[in-house]
Amino acid sequence: MLNGKKLSFILDTGAKNTILFGSSNSDSLVLNDQIKTKLSGLSGEPINAIISRNNRIQIKNIFGYGQKVFVILDDSFNLSLKMGKPIHGIIGYELLKNFVTDINFKTQTLRFYNTKKFKIPNSKKYQKNNLEFHKDKPYIETVSFLNDGSKHQTKLLIDTGCSDALWLFEKASTGLQITDKFFSDYLGEGISGSIKGKRSKIKSFKIGDYTFNNITAAFLDSVSTQRARSFKERDGSIGSNLLQRFRVIFDYPNKILYLKKAKSFKKDFRYNRAGLGISYHKDAKVLVIENNNKIIISDNTLADNNPLFKIDYQYKFKRLFSIYYVRENSPAGKAGLMVNDIIININDKASYEYSLNEIIGMLYADEGEIITINIERNGIPFHYEFKLKKPL
Repeated sequence: MLNGKKLSFILDTGAKNTILFGSSNSDSLVLNDQIKTKLSGLSGEPINAIISRNNRIQIKNIFGYGQKVFVILDDSFNLSLKMGKPIHGIIGYELLKNFVTDINFKTQTLRFYNTKKFKIPNSKKYQKNNLEFHKDKPYIETVSFLNDGSKHQTKLLIDTGCSDALWLFEKASTGLQITDKFFSDYLGEGISGSIKGKRSKIKSFKIGDYTFNNITAAFLDSVSTQRARSFKERDGSIGSNLLQRFRVIFDYPNKILYLKKAKSFKKDFRYNRAGLGISYHKDAKVLVIENNNKIIISDNTLADNNPLFKIDYQYKFKRLFSIYYVRENSPAGKAGLMVNDIIININDKASYEYSLNEIIGMLYADEGEIITINIERNGIPFHYEFKLKKPL
């Protein structure tokens, strides 16, 4: 709750400040003590924003008073469509600094502990790791092994707001750069614009005593990471595709990270095998008739006084999906799919019958699986079919 209004935030360890997206700044939300400012992301030019001070934030029985909130004024920055659920902003260090935070990706739950009452996990399955903080963001020492056999000590930002497994900054001076096959791709959206890089895989990656083999890693060049490289010791980021393979406990006050293997630990690392970025469409909807299986006796009667039966139908608008990105030379791109295509159905099933996560899961399925898509482009229907293929 922000000043009494219920909102949804991404818990982002890569963020220092609480940020509210401009599209959330509705008339029903009152923000206090506003002054104009600028915000900078991973790359790109700073964007216009507002600092609002003396706000009240509540998460169940956790209360924060006198809170500072940054508001992005650009309404085009909208993660809700790509996330498949309302996203009003991000919250990070300003919350996490006060607690021990237990993140259970499997059950999708968060637990916040009073630091004075938290008991250190005594299970041997938990591994203790030291954290280093720079400008209120957590970093950890890791080791990256490239495919050319080189070994690199890598200091990485722990970034739960990043959906990839690893981001690495190319550094020719140290040899930390792509040594094998790669493909250029869209990596995500930052507050300063789209983030792009080269996707590849590295031989192995070690965090503490845990080792991952053949792990996906995106390499960002100096242009894409200009601002992030202001911390010279930083070599990249660890994202949620790696973190979700653990039970994660952050102890910010004591600068400690506890990790315990989850059942998904050995799950292989995959890239999008269709080459599509899919989100909810901003405007496109379809009117759907839903039968709720209720039979109602009408007040009307037939001539012989027998009751007239009718089936009660419900009408609902269902939001459709669209394509916001097509990777060059991907199976979907070669088939002819294009950005802004509105998706009508997938694999002979209406698209609105899927959740966004279900559709995205289909794009990461096994190589060789066939995807059929019916789309609408400028009011004209098209049918496409392609096979999933590993990009590397």
